[in-house]
Amino acid sequence: MKKITTLLILIFLVALKGVAQVTDTIPAQITSNRSAKQFERDTLETQKVSPLDITDDRGIYILTKDGNMQLRILGSVRFAINDDFVILPVQNTFNTYYIPTGDDNIKINNFNSSLGQTRLGFEVSRKLKNKNVFIRLETDFNGKDGAFRIRHAYGQIGHFLVGQTWSLFSNVSSLPAMVDGNGPTGSVTLRTAQARYSGTNKKGTNWAVAMEYSRPDLNTIDLDTTGLSIVQVIPDVTARIERQGIFGAVQLSTVLTTLSIKDSNNKVSNSFGWGGQLSGTIDFKRRHQLLYQLTYGRSIAHFITTFSGTGRDFIYNPETREFEGLNSFGGFLSYGFDWTKSLKTNISAGYAELSNKEYQLGDTYKNSMSMSLDSFWTIVDGLKLGVEYVYGQRWNKDGSSGNASRISTLFYYDF
Repeated sequence: MKKITTLLILIFLVALKGVAQVTDTIPAQITSNRSAKQFERDTLETQKVSPLDITDDRGIYILTKDGNMQLRILGSVRFAINDDFVILPVQNTFNTYYIPTGDDNIKINNFNSSLGQTRLGFEVSRKLKNKNVFIRLETDFNGKDGAFRIRHAYGQIGHFLVGQTWSLFSNVSSLPAMVDGNGPTGSVTLRTAQARYSGTNKKGTNWAVAMEYSRPDLNTIDLDTTGLSIVQVIPDVTARIERQGIFGAVQLSTVLTTLSIKDSNNKVSNSFGWGGQLSGTIDFKRRHQLLYQLTYGRSIAHFITTFSGTGRDFIYNPETREFEGLNSFGGFLSYGFDWTKSLKTNISAGYAELSNKEYQLGDTYKNSMSMSLDSFWTIVDGLKLGVEYVYGQRWNKDGSSGNASRISTLFYYDF
């Protein structure tokens, strides 16, 4: 990951240096977005846009006088306030996997705030003889303990894309606008390092294939106990196909992933996982829309936001002394409607489930759900206020359960 990020930054700097050499005597001009639309950065629609992404009508555009290069500086200051009605071990997002059950489900208000969703980014577009080059670098502060984090860092020329961005197994265009940036329970919002090729046919169907890197999720205790370690020798293989229509869009995605385990004798063994996803949007009458995702597979829990980082791709069987894959399911439905041009609401319901093995303990996670209500008000151009109420519940293998709820507010200004 660090190597790819470093490579993209170098490409970015080389691109800037190249333009500087060509246009040393030609002054650049700062302009508004309205005069900067001559660059068509994504004619193949290879990049998805999530609901709270900074839109193209924001930012500072700098154009060279010859019109061959454009730099866009964009950013967003975002302040989130959360009030939990149950003490949750993870506070930066409402994740139903972490809802305490039984006696641990303590009903005490817990207030927290964060600037983690604040963003800063740069986009470079440069015209070549036959194709355009597009480079994007976007960051936020939503890493561990508020650490600086790279969201996107990639370069694109024609049909090819290299770097870190949304996985082909993600479809963020089908996500509802939510104060919680991770989306509903059961959604997929993973970004990966990848090399991708995209295309479109004469009927307007978009497709793409890629080699991606996503580290499988295992319980660190299992690894420490067995003395084994993860080495990645085979990349993920992903593909998607999308069809746009008058009533919305539908996308089919698939992934083949591999877990490579090295033992103390440096012997490597591979276990394979697979997954499929159906997602899209359905447009009803004016200003009304249904969004959906359905994801199922084996050993792909780390793709589903609810299970990311929980070590539930594979679990260790102490009897056979082998890692076994778990089946996982996630999905949601969201109905969105616009009261006015400046006031929008989404009602969402999500569900996630993991298969259980006989040797797992009774308090092992089995399934969970959530229901949420989100409204966003555009106060002035670029300034928005979002309010969210979410309720969730978790069930364990032995039938024990717990519930939690949260009220959140998000203030943000995209410049």
